[in-house]
Amino acid sequence: MVDCGFSHRQTVLRMTEQDVNPQTVCGILITHEHGDHIKGALKCSRNFAAPVLATAGTISGGGLESLQTRTVRCGETIEHEGFAVTPIKISHDTKEPCAFLVEVAAVRTFFATDIGTLDGLDFQLLRDLDYLFVEANHDEEMLRAGPYPYFLKQRIVGDGGHLNNGQCGDLIKILAAGSPNLKGIMLAHLSDKNNDAGVALAAVKERVGVLDGVCWVLARQDGAALLGCQVSLKTRPRP
Repeated sequence: MVDCGFSHRQTVLRMTEQDVNPQTVCGILITHEHGDHIKGALKCSRNFAAPVLATAGTISGGGLESLQTRTVRCGETIEHEGFAVTPIKISHDTKEPCAFLVEVAAVRTFFATDIGTLDGLDFQLLRDLDYLFVEANHDEEMLRAGPYPYFLKQRIVGDGGHLNNGQCGDLIKILAAGSPNLKGIMLAHLSDKNNDAGVALAAVKERVGVLDGVCWVLARQDGAALLGCQVSLKTRPRP
């Protein structure tokens, strides 16, 4: 599981709706300590008997020390229950945030949300990807005209904030160029006030261009809208 921002009850409900047994979760990867990424981590980790994998800064910043944890370091790959997990350093306004590159059975997936800038990303590690889970947080015009106070708008567009639709497209274009076998892309972490599903998808595709054979999926806060095809990302049972 990557991040755990819903309550334990909501997490179990949503997993059950997708026919995923919560007891098959063997680890919870935490990208950073903001509440919408760790709200359910304490109870889910204990109830699923699944350790939290996170950087030292995220563990301390999120108050996760009481849990069973594995400390990870950006750029260093660890093996966990058959998964190869590599934290990737990113820019966000938290102690030690990261994205995750996860490989299992020769399938490589990059999970990246809450990134303020593409500067500094280690693109050498991010090649030959099969799936992308990438933040398309906001539309610039919608954010500018939206209800958020000025200081929050400045935070969102800053280097410690979030990717807009265009930046998301730029990131995907770079990653796709080094990933000839790319199969699926999920746009994630869309703001419900500063973005729109259709706007996000159109803006990203305009930057990326044509990607033959790639399935586009758009995640919502209340579920997942599947566009073009159906993708199964169920957790594998423990051996």
